[in-house]
Amino acid sequence: MAVGLVGGIGSMMAVFYTEPNSPAHYAAWAAFTAIQGVTLSPMFFLNPAILGRAGIYTLGALGGLCYVGATAKSDEFLYLGGFLMAGLGVVLVSSLAPMLLPRMSMRTMSTMEHVSAYGGVAVFSGFILYDTQKILAHAKMVQRRVLVADPIRESVSLILDAINLFTRIVQVMLLQQRSRK
Repeated sequence: MAVGLVGGIGSMMAVFYTEPNSPAHYAAWAAFTAIQGVTLSPMFFLNPAILGRAGIYTLGALGGLCYVGATAKSDEFLYLGGFLMAGLGVVLVSSLAPMLLPRMSMRTMSTMEHVSAYGGVAVFSGFILYDTQKILAHAKMVQRRVLVADPIRESVSLILDAINLFTRIVQVMLLQQRSRK
């Protein structure tokens, strides 16, 4: 996992710091997507039925949210950045709480798991809207020749949003499965 984490972050930084339309830029993007795929692929050995359904749900949510973000009349979702970062902080703390506070009651642990799962779905859905609007704002700047066009760099944030949304949907589905037993 450490190799995947370091490789993913390193290749992502290489995407951001290489010149657009250069062979190194495309190689860094290919390495980033390959590392993300290799890192996440062992998950399918856990419970393929849940992961397949979560993938379909993620695909539907990602498509719908990107459509809403792309067809909005103005940049109405760009103001969400600060709120989403605050929500991300809450989700992060609730995700790390079991490691930091191992002697909490089961009710508190269950609450933290639910905040992490359901809050994560809400936060990363918001990030999809935000990043879609940010991509469109950058495209308008490219048309005015303020920025250089770089769709590869723009796609990294949506890839990470989709991965995070997928993992939170899996977490929700596992919580629901556990509550049924």
